[in-house]
Amino acid sequence: MMVARPSPTLSGIRIANVTLSEAMTRIAAWLEQPGFHRMAVVNAAILLDAERDGSFRELLATADLVTADGMSVVWATRWLSVFGGRLVARVAAPDVMDAVVAHCEQRGYRVYLLGATAEVVVAARAALERRFPKLLVVGVHNGYVGESTSVAVAAAIRASESDVLFVAMGSPKQELWIARFGPLTGVRFALGVGGYFDILAGKRKRAPRWMQRSGLEWCFRLLQEPRRLWRRYLIGNVAFIFFLVREWRRAGRHSTSR
Repeated sequence: MMVARPSPTLSGIRIANVTLSEAMTRIAAWLEQPGFHRMAVVNAAILLDAERDGSFRELLATADLVTADGMSVVWATRWLSVFGGRLVARVAAPDVMDAVVAHCEQRGYRVYLLGATAEVVVAARAALERRFPKLLVVGVHNGYVGESTSVAVAAAIRASESDVLFVAMGSPKQELWIARFGPLTGVRFALGVGGYFDILAGKRKRAPRWMQRSGLEWCFRLLQEPRRLWRRYLIGNVAFIFFLVREWRRAGRHSTSR
């Protein structure tokens, strides 16, 4: 059952105040009807990118469903009431993908995987098929697609008659690809899942549940890939604090001007 709760807005992006189960209720309904729907998730890094890039911010704001992928976003809405709502849960892309895949196996929906390297996406497919023996993964393609090849890839996805598309290109590339080419694929639901194919393929590990709940998943990832991620997390976390201060001041000015 859906529960109506105030949804917070950060950087002009309305974040759905839902649990994973409630998000799945919406997605399941979309899969039963024609039309294309796209979901996006936001964390500290994505919100910072959206703050700097107005077109990316608009793209996120117009998604059919946006949820909080990072605990820092959840905590910010709980600590600062000016955002218009206190998020009840983190609804991360990997958890959504797992839930959607389980639903697809039960209902016979067809899934397509786009992203990562050719080796990784094939291994991710094999891992999903081991976990979900009746799942119909009808196609895979690596994520190294450019402007000239994207239309052909979208046409191949349409030809596969897929219902669901998961894209693992990293942000903001995956969100941009889904928004531009997703409607051409014929799928009814699309979601960007970042580096989750690498985890499915066994190339990286996901943080234990207690670290996810404690907001320490970023630390776990940093320990695995310090050279690649140190700037994103160590500098980015500080930048996110300043972002929240700016958002708080904006919200305060808006409320006093009414």
